[in-house]
Order: sequence, then structure tokens, then C-alpha cells
Amino acid sequence: MSAELDEVIQINTPLLNDITLHENDLTEEAKNRFSYHKDILEAFELCRRTVLENYLLTKVGRHLLLRRIVKLHADCKRVLNYVAANTEILNHDLPTTGPLVICGLPRTGSTLLHNLLACDPNCRAPLLTDMCIECAPPIPRSNTIEHERRMLATIDETQLCEQLVGRKHVTVESHPKFIIEEDYNVLQQTGVVITLVYLSALTQTEIGKWIYDEKNKTFTYDYQKTFLRMLNIADAPKSHWVLKSPEHSLYLDLLFAQYPDAAVIMTHRRLDEVLPSFCRMSWIFDNIYFHKDDSLARATSATRAIQHIDKMIERIVEYRTRSFHSHSTPHKTIFDVDYNDLAEQPIATVRRIYDHFNLSWSEEFEKAMNAWLRANPQGKQGRHRYSLDEYGLTIEEIETRYADYNRLFLRSCQPLQTTFISD
Repeated sequence: MSAELDEVIQINTPLLNDITLHENDLTEEAKNRFSYHKDILEAFELCRRTVLENYLLTKVGRHLLLRRIVKLHADCKRVLNYVAANTEILNHDLPTTGPLVICGLPRTGSTLLHNLLACDPNCRAPLLTDMCIECAPPIPRSNTIEHERRMLATIDETQLCEQLVGRKHVTVESHPKFIIEEDYNVLQQTGVVITLVYLSALTQTEIGKWIYDEKNKTFTYDYQKTFLRMLNIADAPKSHWVLKSPEHSLYLDLLFAQYPDAAVIMTHRRLDEVLPSFCRMSWIFDNIYFHKDDSLARATSATRAIQHIDKMIERIVEYRTRSFHSHSTPHKTIFDVDYNDLAEQPIATVRRIYDHFNLSWSEEFEKAMNAWLRANPQGKQGRHRYSLDEYGLTIEEIETRYADYNRLFLRSCQPLQTTFISD
């Protein structure tokens, strides 16, 4: 998109240059019951400053991000108001089993695993339409008419974005769309908008320091559990919840503090595949906020993506090393899954997970997984292609830089012989 076109609004929507965040629509009951509302407002103020100070963004990009911040904060306030007005939600506990939580690095097969685990008729995984558009009041899965209405609203939002940007925003080749989604959508409603780190200029450091500081994120998981309880009272699973978000890897201590009985699955994949795949995906998702041919923005996006993987690996290695020697966090609460095992033997891999955590297996579950695999062959929504050379990465550098992670989680570090890789 040219600089000239960036000045033009293609629909009758004025571009936002700034926003005013407020709590005028947050009830006194909600403020009194959820004192962390102040932390959430402060987090969104940081998000706002980060967007305004980012000189790489186009005017449309700034508008889209500011609009997103307002929407996320509004969703949060709506949930807090609803729960404060329906306090019986807080008196009902979540299922005693789990939750089953998938985390680990991105691009490691977690989306496939998430969809397979969600096939269990006795579990429940949050739907995209549970977490976006109108989060409250919660609706049961049986209310298909309302879920379809919400899904249509997400499509309308995508089309609006494309009209403003002036080009298509195709992401399914990198990250296929399904009706269930990552609960990162809930974490974002507390101001933990990690995307802003990927988008930020290299001179911007405040947002990264805050996002990667686990010590001040207790309120994020307090809110997430409140949100889950809200969904639970409307439509509880018979056995357990299934959650998935790579971002949980940054906050493992907080995750286990909030959910002491959590059964965590970490997915792992060769880093010479993960790194270029994640860099490529980040740009595919985020290029709408920049000029299409902005080489500086693209290079910055890749640098930020690699920095993010660095931080995740640092947290994973530190936590797993510490917990392995700790009696307070049994090592058995985390089960590691290798990408190749999952890709080659998906049903058998899920069976091992269920055996490890003593979960009930059923023939109905297995049939549902096989049906899902037949309906969703790899590449159905497009192929994601990338290479190490695109991002100035080498096998030797990766093996040296991430030796601890490779030693802990990857059985083989033999380099791939292909120039281009496809997901």
C-alpha cells in the first residue's frame, strides 16, 4: 500500500490518532470485587503508549491497534461487570480434573494437538466465539445460532480491516482457523498483548520488559480463571477443560499457582524449523500494520520474533530445570510431546498423554479424532513455506545458541537437508 493510499479512508470511519481509556462503564460492584481492575487499566495504558510511540506503523496500522486496545478493555469490563452481578459464578469451582494445558514454543504442532484433545466428548475447549465479539453473557455450545452470529461478526471485522488496509489479510496458510482457539484471547483482555512486542520498534523497550516480567502478572491469571468460571457455569465439561497457548510458557509459575492440578503438555520441534516458521508467521499476521514493502518493518518483525523465542526458551529451560529438582512441583505434571511423534502417530501420542495423566479414554473419543484427521489433512487451508536463509539463520548458530534446550527436549539435532520447509 502506497504512502498516498495510507492517507485515504476507504470507508466512512475516521482514523484514531489516540484513545482515552476509562472505567466509567465498570460498575462499583466490579471495582470492589476485582481490585486488579487497576492493574488492567495500567497495562492497557502501556499498550496505548507503545502504539503511539511506534514510528514504524502506518496511520491505518495505528488506528487498528488502538481500536483493538479499546475492544479488549471493553471485553474485560463487560466480563467483570457480568460476574460481579452474578456472584454465584465465583461459588462454583472448576472441574477437579485439570485443566489440560498445551504450551511450549509456537509452531510445534500445538494447534493439531489442541484440536485432537478437544475431540473428547467429556472435555471442553473454549471456542473463538466464547472469547471474542461478545464475551458476556456466556452461552452454551448448544446455542449454535448465537455462536454463528458471533462468528459472522468476526468475519465482518476481518473484512473491515482489509477495507481499511487496502489489501487482503490471508493468514490461514500459516495458522489454520478452527472453531476452538487459544485462550491467549482471554489473557489479552488484561492488557497482556504480546503482539505489541513483535510490532514495536527496536528502540522501544518498555513493553518487552513488562511483558516478560512474570512477577507482575498475577492479575492476568486471576482474570483468566474468572473468565473460565464464567464459561463453566454456562456449559461445564463432564471431565476437564482443554486450554492452549504458547504464551503460558512465559508464566509457568503463575499458571501452576492458579491451577495446582493443571496437567501441562509441552510440544517441541527442531528449532531450525520453529524459528523461520515463527518469523514468517509473525510477518504474515502483522504486515497489515505497516506499509506492504517496508523492509525495515519486516526486518524488525523478524528480530522481535527471534527475541521472543529466545525469551520463551529461557523461561522453559529455567522452569523445567528448577522443577525437575523440586519436590514442590512434581515433574510428572508436565508431559513432553515431540512434533515428529505427533505428526506421524497422532492418535497414539494422544493415548500416551491420557495414560500419563490417568484420563479416561473412550472409543467415541478415538473415532472423533480419526474423523477430524480425515476432514483436516495437513495443508488443507494452504502451505506455509519458509527457510533459514530468509532470516540469516544457520544450523550451527542454532545448535550453539540453544544447546540447553536441544539437550533437554530434542532427541536428534541432525540438520534438515531441504532448502525450503513447508508446514
